[in-house]
Amino acid sequence: MKRDKEIEFPDRWEEVSPAEWVYLLKLREALIVKPGVTLLDVKRAWCDFALRRRGLKGADRRAYLLLVDRLATGHLDWMWRVGDGGVELAFDSTANPLPRWRGLVGPRDHGEDLTFGEFRHASALMNAYTASGETAHLLAFCGTLYRPAGKRVGCADFDGHWREPFHPSRLELYVSRASAIPPHVAWGIYAWFGAFCRHLLEGAFVIGGKEVSFAPLFTRRDRGDGGANDLGLESVRFSVAESGIFGDAAKTDDTPLLTVLMKLLDDKWHADALLERMSRK
Repeated sequence: MKRDKEIEFPDRWEEVSPAEWVYLLKLREALIVKPGVTLLDVKRAWCDFALRRRGLKGADRRAYLLLVDRLATGHLDWMWRVGDGGVELAFDSTANPLPRWRGLVGPRDHGEDLTFGEFRHASALMNAYTASGETAHLLAFCGTLYRPAGKRVGCADFDGHWREPFHPSRLELYVSRASAIPPHVAWGIYAWFGAFCRHLLEGAFVIGGKEVSFAPLFTRRDRGDGGANDLGLESVRFSVAESGIFGDAAKTDDTPLLTVLMKLLDDKWHADALLERMSRK
């Protein structure tokens, strides 16, 4: 994090506050839909907002504007990607920049509390929205991930549910709740989940103090667009359920996503080791 005049200024996504993230999403929307708005305009507006939110007040006006301009032109390259396809946010963090929206709570950082079933349904809805662009799919997607807080959060007998348990049968209710989420905020949820899926395919997670990569579980085709397309999650569900380690298919869906993937990875390691021993004979 960059310090300027005793103000900490973010230089990576994990340092951007929820309010700063939402304002950035609003500026992104303006960049897309409002004629004449440039990327530099957006950068300056965001720097101004971030500095004021972080307490820079009473500064000399000229010096303040120079500071905003210096930060906008020299310190936000990590935030935006400019290419032949235009300008886009270069969001690539698994830390959720929007932990909650109004009365709805989103997934914890790095997908810590995502269940396998929730991830399956969110992936399908994300893919449907990516393919169709239909708002109904985006609302269902956001409503699937953002739900009211669990009933035992903050209690001595906390049951581990940071959000109310996910049930596919409540999709209509989820859509109704998500209807109050503005389009620019909904896109931000979509962007975070997309980054999480890309990291799942190509990155590493720290689990139990050790780095674990799930990349060996996925084929080159799975990694093609960096999303959650074509991962065969339904077949994985029944395959794991057949082993009985987490119970039936319904209980497998209620199991944390990363726990299921760790089981699959362990199975793959054992299978690979067996194949290697057989090849030596």
